[in-house]
Amino acid sequence: MNKLLFAVLVLLSANVSATNFANLEVPQSRFMTEMPKITIALPASYNSNKSKRYPVLYLLDGDLNGELVYGALDRLHASKGAHEHIIVGVSSTDRLRDFAPTINQDPRGPVGAGGGADKLLDFMQKELMTTVNKQYRTNHHNVIAGHSIAGLFVIHTFHTRPNLFQAHMAFSPAVWWAARETAKATKQYVLSDDDVGTFLYMNIGSEGGEMRQVYDDLSQTILRNRSTDLALQLDTFDSEDHDFTMVAGLYRALKALHGYQSTLKL
Repeated sequence: MNKLLFAVLVLLSANVSATNFANLEVPQSRFMTEMPKITIALPASYNSNKSKRYPVLYLLDGDLNGELVYGALDRLHASKGAHEHIIVGVSSTDRLRDFAPTINQDPRGPVGAGGGADKLLDFMQKELMTTVNKQYRTNHHNVIAGHSIAGLFVIHTFHTRPNLFQAHMAFSPAVWWAARETAKATKQYVLSDDDVGTFLYMNIGSEGGEMRQVYDDLSQTILRNRSTDLALQLDTFDSEDHDFTMVAGLYRALKALHGYQSTLKL
């Protein structure tokens, strides 16, 4: 990763006001036994431009990554390098339970963990998005972003509910999880006759061994077999640890997203 860029992004996240995000009250879910924490941040022009409608970026681990993404989007928009977005943070007290699509039986990992991703997706699709679209001026262009196990959730949405989000950003997605069910299903989806549209960003850092092998196999399958209407951006940051891949890739992901959204004339 460019070290200067890293420093800039850190400064952005450190200097934006923590009051950019407010809690968003959502009715008790029919799908979730424990409600995730939902926060929301509105773009700078929201209150002054009453006629404008905005795309929505659903950010997993919003408590951890919200200010970083808000600051990066705000600065890029000021340089005409990004569209303004409403940002909705989704934070879970049990990330493996809520973000992992399948239950892990591999003794190398936490056996019995995971399996709640579809419940969270039901909540997001049928309750959270309904609330956001009702209370705020959205244009029904939805983006989802997540890192690590939350990145696995993003890849799961990409192939199971391809029309729910119009853009997907997965930073170091944990596609090695459990018996690699998500990686296998995504490959089948890409190799099918279905039109694999929308936008997909994925990256990887210095992860090695089986983690890297599964990711490389999946990314190369998508790259070689994607349909022409899939906008794809893949990045590799071999000198960056797993924990830094979201910071390392955020600028490139948002720039690529802006290019894709510009073709849609949002």
